[in-house]
Amino acid sequence: MDRKHSQFKLRQTVDMNGEKKRFRQDLDVELIERKDRYYRYTEKLDEHEMDVVLRAGDGFVKIQRRGVINMNFHFEEGRTTETFYESPAGKHLFRIYTTRLDVGDGLVDIEYNLIEDGTVIGNYHYKLEKVG
Repeated sequence: MDRKHSQFKLRQTVDMNGEKKRFRQDLDVELIERKDRYYRYTEKLDEHEMDVVLRAGDGFVKIQRRGVINMNFHFEEGRTTETFYESPAGKHLFRIYTTRLDVGDGLVDIEYNLIEDGTVIGNYHYKLEKVG
């Protein structure tokens, strides 16, 4: 098992109710190579910090966040998956439709729709990219 730390930049775009928000963060990411590739990092959300584990496998990506928000997202291009999302506001069941999934060496790029009760409530773009 190979472990190393690298610098990444995380960019997230959220388009909800016609309002677009962009988030950027520089991260120290621990990369763990097993059968799949794991990325471990701490994400900041307002004044909170969340522990994140991203698992990139053959044709799928899973993102697990633990902290003020608890969630497990599963992405497979062209497929709809289900997830629970827990926050101080309560527990929600969401569906995720992944429109694009691009995983390379030092890159995880995901575009997806978040669906609640059959309605798309937001379009998201998540891009984790190695610096340098």
